[in-house]
Amino acid sequence: MQKDYYAILEVSRHATAQEIKKAYRRLARQYHPDVNPEPSAREKFKAVSEAYEVLGDAERRDLYDQGHIDKSWFEQQNFSHIQDIFKQSENFRQKKKSNEGPKKSSSKSSGFGFGSFFENLVGGQPPSKSQPNTAKKAAPSQRDLHLDQNLSLTLEEAHSGCRKTVPVQREKLCVLCGGKGKVSGAKTCRNCQGTGKVSDTRQLEVKIPAGVRSGSKIRVPHEGLKEGQERGHLYLHIELLPHGIFEVLDDADLACRVPVTVTEAIVGAEIKVPTLTGQVKFKIPAGTQPSRRFRLRGKGLKDLKDRPSGDLYVSVDIHIPTDLSPEEKENYQKWFRSGETLRQLWLQKSR
Repeated sequence: MQKDYYAILEVSRHATAQEIKKAYRRLARQYHPDVNPEPSAREKFKAVSEAYEVLGDAERRDLYDQGHIDKSWFEQQNFSHIQDIFKQSENFRQKKKSNEGPKKSSSKSSGFGFGSFFENLVGGQPPSKSQPNTAKKAAPSQRDLHLDQNLSLTLEEAHSGCRKTVPVQREKLCVLCGGKGKVSGAKTCRNCQGTGKVSDTRQLEVKIPAGVRSGSKIRVPHEGLKEGQERGHLYLHIELLPHGIFEVLDDADLACRVPVTVTEAIVGAEIKVPTLTGQVKFKIPAGTQPSRRFRLRGKGLKDLKDRPSGDLYVSVDIHIPTDLSPEEKENYQKWFRSGETLRQLWLQKSR
């Protein structure tokens, strides 16, 4: 189960960076083993320092809020915040010692340094070889128990949000052999073929927020793998399916091509343009040229971050008819104009 770093630092989940820093400094001074002789102080100091290494960094805090914990955060070179507090506490201890003078202390020094703290926190070897290493084999981190799975959505589903039934396949202990792989002494369990585990497919109904994109990730808490009392999370990686009309551009913008007739392009017209939520009316001006692109503001994809929706870029495809009736041909002949003059001007410009 993921540690509640907010509770460890005694702050709310909406605390500001300054409030988190203030809480950490208060607790670090309170529980530092050099100033607090209580046996539990060392573990509490380690806990608040670990919590601040995550919540004190904006990027790590954001990932933590999404259910991520990275072991590399707790490497020694990353403990800048702890080192600062440690130096302050060490200066305090030295000042206190100098004020006491040569008088012998009745209690032994804790001998607590940053190096030993770091080794205890990240699972390193004890600093003294005389102390036996009784640490047990580390249990898998919660991150190792997470499941990652792709989820395909249509543009309409991504734009409006939806509820999707997602089949999730996991492994669980075989109930026949209890995970041992064998029954009746030495016989291979037929139910799990000796592996001790069987596949378990569960149908989950997941709420998809409006505005997700390809590459968006949705966390479903506590639906990952389980080992002992630990249960990881399920992470759904969003993929948007190709659309028959729209193309996804950068950010939340969309593009499409709309066919218009020659007459509409020449004299202008009010046409209907498709969007993700239905058709809207749009006027194209007289003399519209092939492939001219128009912008419809706010008709693209919604945005997850409460920003305005993207735009829709509409390109015009002028349709040249190939199956005219005799009457239509006659009508076209009435306003037929040769393009020879146009082509002569074009040639002159190209020389």
